[in-house]
Amino acid sequence: MAEEAEERASGDTVSVTKPASEDIVIKVPDVELLVDGFGFMPEDAKLPRKSKQSSKSLTEQSVHDSCASSTNIDIVRRYTWVTKNRMTVQIITYGATITTIKVPDKKGVPDDVVAGFDTLEEYFQPSNPYFGATIGRYANYIREGTAVVKPSGRVYMLSQNRGHNHYNGGRVGFDKVNWRSYVNGNKVVMSHISERFNEGYPGTVMAQITFEVSCDNTIKIEMKCTTSEPTIVNLSSALYFNLAGHHAGPEQMYEHIITINADKFTPTNDEGLVTGEKNVVGGTVFDFRVPRVLRAMLPKVPMGGFDVNYCITQGTEQDLTFQARALHPVTGRVVEVYSNQPGMQFYTGNLLPDPDKIVEELEGEEEAQEEDVKEESDSESESSANGEEAVEESKD
Repeated sequence: MAEEAEERASGDTVSVTKPASEDIVIKVPDVELLVDGFGFMPEDAKLPRKSKQSSKSLTEQSVHDSCASSTNIDIVRRYTWVTKNRMTVQIITYGATITTIKVPDKKGVPDDVVAGFDTLEEYFQPSNPYFGATIGRYANYIREGTAVVKPSGRVYMLSQNRGHNHYNGGRVGFDKVNWRSYVNGNKVVMSHISERFNEGYPGTVMAQITFEVSCDNTIKIEMKCTTSEPTIVNLSSALYFNLAGHHAGPEQMYEHIITINADKFTPTNDEGLVTGEKNVVGGTVFDFRVPRVLRAMLPKVPMGGFDVNYCITQGTEQDLTFQARALHPVTGRVVEVYSNQPGMQFYTGNLLPDPDKIVEELEGEEEAQEEDVKEESDSESESSANGEEAVEESKD
């Protein structure tokens, strides 16, 4: 017994057990979802929907302001997904906008492949060409801003914000409001209520969009609408892809190889309005049924670029149909689009403003705002004495 006690004391026969904490394996989630703030809505965009303003000019300004919101939400939230395959997707509640899709190339170097801005103020500017936003109530043009709604056959006059035509939902479309949002597992659900006769549309519409990012680097966007009466709805997500990445410059845009699953397209006139026809793509520059390099096709387009709606070739019993594929061979990045909708707009950014000019315009607007604030402060200081007398009289 004494010998055993000596052996235990010396430690020769004592087994060493690892702490339980070392046996715990921390599993990294396939997709991680983070939430933070991206900014605040302007003060004139946070007026209640049924606010009674005595000043007519203030009411008109709040209605037509480019940042007006039909909901009384102050904070613009940002949702970020990070997958195990190193893709990062960011969406903000303002305009239900996809701001970032960052994916690695074939060498593992990540870069952002969609156009967007770094700050919320840049999304507020009038020159924002709907980057990554949700378009509604109706995407694309409505001729003369006139809509005939069946079965009643009533004619409704919509707002005219592109010449005499209605475009992408009007002056304050779905891209210029702050959507309500909540998280449901790995999904983000955003909703917006467009009230009756907003931008001239009949019926109150509640729109709901669900965003989901999976570990296989798939982004799923599901759109639903409910209306109080017959109306027209045509929602769309306006994503501008450059698979070469922001740091590659615009020259690499021409190297994309495009495939579009469509036998027909809807031709337009000089104003960009559809003629009502459906033309066959065969034998035309619009034929992308086989992969074609963008650099070879652009010089053949009369307008210098594509801005055309394709009639997708759909099967009889298909839920999601393959619509289009874009490949950038230098980086190896690929994007494929699947949808259950019959049309897809293919736009090569022909009319996009110069990014440097957008920044210059934004800086000019800020300087103009500073001058307005200075003039207001000067006028306030001149009338300060009268204001003090008024306060004193009210106290008496």
